[in-house]
Amino acid sequence: MGWTRMMPGGAGAALLGLVLTLGLAAPAAAQGALGGFRTDPDKPIEVEADSLEVQDAQHTATFIGNVRVVQGDIRMKSDRLTVYYQSRQQGGGSRIEKIAASGNVLVSSPDEQTASGEWANYMVATRQIEMGNSVVLRQGGNVIRGSKLLVDLATGHARVSGGAGGENGGNGRVKGLFQPPAE
Repeated sequence: MGWTRMMPGGAGAALLGLVLTLGLAAPAAAQGALGGFRTDPDKPIEVEADSLEVQDAQHTATFIGNVRVVQGDIRMKSDRLTVYYQSRQQGGGSRIEKIAASGNVLVSSPDEQTASGEWANYMVATRQIEMGNSVVLRQGGNVIRGSKLLVDLATGHARVSGGAGGENGGNGRVKGLFQPPAE
């Protein structure tokens, strides 16, 4: 089962669309400073990992160890990436339902924008991305921190929330640091 057959460009682009959250999650005044991540769904998706485990009966394909994903200029790293798919469709392909990255998830662009967390899930049908556990969004000196990030790619709505009761060592609040623009 080849990755390219399982992974239509739109699904991979949407997972990599995590990076769109930098522009969406910031307050209106800071959006220009944190925007700029873009994916190209027509670009091929390249995945490297230490190993690949396909469990066709469970409809999963899991890339394990030092996972690297590249689409155009966008990069993603994680310890593990699992693709959940429906059984083969007519014509031999499979439909992806969910993509789950876990362990040290980092999405980056060439202009120093990053989104990091311990895990990220992309629900293909609803076009929703969820990223969690000590989420950090950065561009240069601008930083947003929270416990969880939710993004609806269909509406462009994004929400960063803090952990309840100081989850993950924080005080339960979302924190933002926005540097003034250089003259």
